[in-house]
Amino acid sequence: MIGLARLYAEAGFGKHESFAAAVNAHPLARESGVSVSRVSIGRYLSGTTVPDLAVARVIVAVLAARLGRPVTLNDVWPVAFAPAVSDLALRYERSLPVTVECVAELLACEVDHARARALAALDFAPPAVSEAITGWRYGLVDSVTGRQTESRDVTHRQVAQIRETCAWFSGLDHARGGGLVRSAVTTYLHDHVAPLLRGSYTDAVGRCLFAVAAEMLQLAGWMAYDLERHGLAQRYYIQALRLAKASGLESRGFDAFVLVRLSQQALNRDHADEALYLARAAHDDIALSATTPAVRALAYAAEARACARLYEKGDAHAATACRQALLAAERELDTGDSGGEPAWIGYFDAPELAAEVAHSLVVIGDTTAALPHLDAALTGKSTDRARDRLFCQLNLAAAHLKTGDLDAALAVAEQALPTAGTIASTRVRSRFRSFRRSLPAKEPRVVAFNERMHDELAGVA
Repeated sequence: MIGLARLYAEAGFGKHESFAAAVNAHPLARESGVSVSRVSIGRYLSGTTVPDLAVARVIVAVLAARLGRPVTLNDVWPVAFAPAVSDLALRYERSLPVTVECVAELLACEVDHARARALAALDFAPPAVSEAITGWRYGLVDSVTGRQTESRDVTHRQVAQIRETCAWFSGLDHARGGGLVRSAVTTYLHDHVAPLLRGSYTDAVGRCLFAVAAEMLQLAGWMAYDLERHGLAQRYYIQALRLAKASGLESRGFDAFVLVRLSQQALNRDHADEALYLARAAHDDIALSATTPAVRALAYAAEARACARLYEKGDAHAATACRQALLAAERELDTGDSGGEPAWIGYFDAPELAAEVAHSLVVIGDTTAALPHLDAALTGKSTDRARDRLFCQLNLAAAHLKTGDLDAALAVAEQALPTAGTIASTRVRSRFRSFRRSLPAKEPRVVAFNERMHDELAGVA
């Protein structure tokens, strides 16, 4: 029995007519212009005909809603619709129901080890950035949230539980790195959040659900970024951006936050122009909604980073733009009330901005001016944000090295080593490798440091 016939029987559809009616009544069918008959359903069930992708997506959504659990294209047609992971969830979809199905399929890949490995190997795709910005900025506003039936199954209580879980996972990420709990995050999204997105809800509950789902998808993307799985992170960010758009005012400022995350990733992959476009797109969201000072400061800091990299690449005018953006970021954060910021931006405080300012100043060649900012960042960093403190320490060590103070550089880096071994973050290890490559290899002090780093980081290559 093929997958469709088995799931059809399990879902309790007695007649082909009732299944065809359920498919034709689904919101995704209406948006996609899909219509099926009892005859076509019979052909699909017997396996003599395979539906096209649009029809298949609606059938999967209907089965998932009826069974009350995740169902994907791969469950129903494992050969015909085994998704090409290179395309999976990379598009910013116009249709909200199609977005929900893309999210469900992405999460299904994550819990399937074979497909997850292929997805994790993909790199950042710059062309998808322009499409995401265009779709987000100029696409139509979603006027009606996705509803599967006329019942009202999803509640504000369930949404609140997702938010609490997301906050808990986020705290673990700050303290121990993305590698510690990322698989638990994606499993939770697959098992608990995706079925609710496919469920039924009022407009008010739906917009709150989209907002918190966007936050958790962004967190999964951020953790993938921390593990340097860049293609995977980009896909989560794009889908988070789409759901944030659908949530309307429930995600005020969160669109800008996701755009900044994408900007950071583009810069990490050495796409400085795309990083600048994304940072400036974040300003568009800020102009359209009543965002908080921390969000505005974050967007300016991202713009400064992109300008600094452009200066490093030879654009002499970019240094001035970098300094202007840094001043704007400091001005915005000075006006803020830390108690009024949403939880997802709570980490971006004065010490975090000091670290951002220092980073950009070092890149544009003003290392001496950066040192006080690095000291302030390290002094102000909370001990429960161990990974952030590590990056501050490594940035300070690198800055000392640029000024020619090898002893100070090694002293700061050595202080970071004991904690580094407890952080499940590929980025942390990459930064240590980068710092090691910048050292004079034959110096006895450096040889001793490298030996200790090897021991502490379990033989980091």
